[in-house]
Amino acid sequence: MKRDDDNEPQAAGARGAAKDAWIFLVCGENERERRFAEGALREACERGIRRVEVMGHEGDLGDILVNADFRRCPFAVVGYVHDGDILRGLERRAVPCVLFGKADGAAQRRDRVVCATDNRAIGRMAADYFAGQRRYAAAAYVMMAAWREREGWARERRDAFEAALRGHGIAYAGAHALHVETYSPIRMRDRFASFAAPLPKPLAIFGCNDLAARHAALCCAELGLRIPDDVAILGADDDPALCETAPVAISSVALETVRLGRRAMALAEQMLRGERPETTTVLCPPSHVAERASTSAAPLADLFVGKAVDFISAHAREPIGVADIVAACGTSRRFLEKRVKSLTGRTILETIHEKRLGAVVEMLRGTDVSLSAISDRLGFATPSSLGAQFRRRFGRSMREYRAELRGLP
Repeated sequence: MKRDDDNEPQAAGARGAAKDAWIFLVCGENERERRFAEGALREACERGIRRVEVMGHEGDLGDILVNADFRRCPFAVVGYVHDGDILRGLERRAVPCVLFGKADGAAQRRDRVVCATDNRAIGRMAADYFAGQRRYAAAAYVMMAAWREREGWARERRDAFEAALRGHGIAYAGAHALHVETYSPIRMRDRFASFAAPLPKPLAIFGCNDLAARHAALCCAELGLRIPDDVAILGADDDPALCETAPVAISSVALETVRLGRRAMALAEQMLRGERPETTTVLCPPSHVAERASTSAAPLADLFVGKAVDFISAHAREPIGVADIVAACGTSRRFLEKRVKSLTGRTILETIHEKRLGAVVEMLRGTDVSLSAISDRLGFATPSSLGAQFRRRFGRSMREYRAELRGLP
C-alpha cells in the first residue's frame, strides 16, 4: 500500500549516518554490467560497507520505492537504472544515485552521478591499434541497424574511429548497419557482402561492440573471407562469451569497468554522508586491446615469421636487437627481413618496437614505475627516444597516456 509520505525526500540528517544506510546495487545483464557490479562489491567489502543489497533487475527498485521507510532507512542506488518512472521516483525522494550508463543531461543533479564508458577514447584506441599493424588498405565500422539512430554511444565510437583513422592516413570506407532484426542470416550476409566485397583488402573492421563484431565475423565466414588475412575484426567491451565463441576468436577493446564500479561505490558512500560529489559524470577509459586470432598480425603458417614473432613476444621486455632474432630463427638476415616485411607489413626492428610499446602500455597501466625506469627496463636507448616513439605511435605523451588510462580517481 502506498504511504502518505512516499514523496518526501530522505532526511539529510539520516542520510549523513552512512553506516546506517543501505546501498542497492543493480547488476544488469551483460558482461560489462557484471564487471561494474564486481568492482562495486569489492570496494564495498574493502570499505567495510555491509549493507549492500544486490538486485538482478532495476524493476526490483519499484517495491523499494513504495514500501521503504525513507526517514528511518536511508539508502542509495548504484548500477544500471534507466526506467523513467523509477528514475523520477528516486529523484522526487532525493535518493543518492550513481548510475551506470549514458553520460547525458540526466546526470546534472546534485544527488546523481553517471558513470559511463569513454566512447571517443574507445574509437581512438581501435584506430590506433589498426594503425600500429600497418597492413590495411582501408578500414570500416559496423554497428547494429537497430542502434543506428537511437544509440549515441555507437555514433560516438564511430566518429572518433573515423577521425583517428584519418589522422593516421588510413582510408575510411564508411559504416555498415547489420540488419539482424530481420531474423534472416542470409539477408544479413548478402547485405554485408554488398558492402565489404568491393572494398580493398586487407580490410580492418571495427565493430561498435563485441556483438556487432561477432555478426561481422559470421558474415565473413559465410562469404569465405579469411580472418584476419582478408578482413581483420576488432570489437569492444571484451566479453569472452561473445569473443571466444565466434568462428575466429575476436580481439576486443577492453574497458576498466571493474575500476569504474569501485569508483561508483566510493561515490555512493560519500553521498550518503551528505558530501557533494566533485563531478556528475565519471568516464571509464579503455585499458588495452585484448588481442585474439581475428587481428593476429603475423600469419604463423610461415615457419620463420612465426618463430621470429614468438621470439620477439617472449623477449619484448629485454634489450634484444635484430641480430638476436636472426640468430634465434637460424637463417640469414636478408631472407628473414624480407619474409617478415612481406607478411606483417613491418620490418623486424619495427616489430620489436611495436611489441615493446605494448609492454610500455602494460607498465603505464598497471604500475607506478617512473617513465625513465620503464625506458631502462625495456631496453630503449634513452627515455627521450622512447618518448618520441610513443608519441608517434599513440599521438600523445606517455604521461598523458597514463593519466588517461588511470583517470579514475
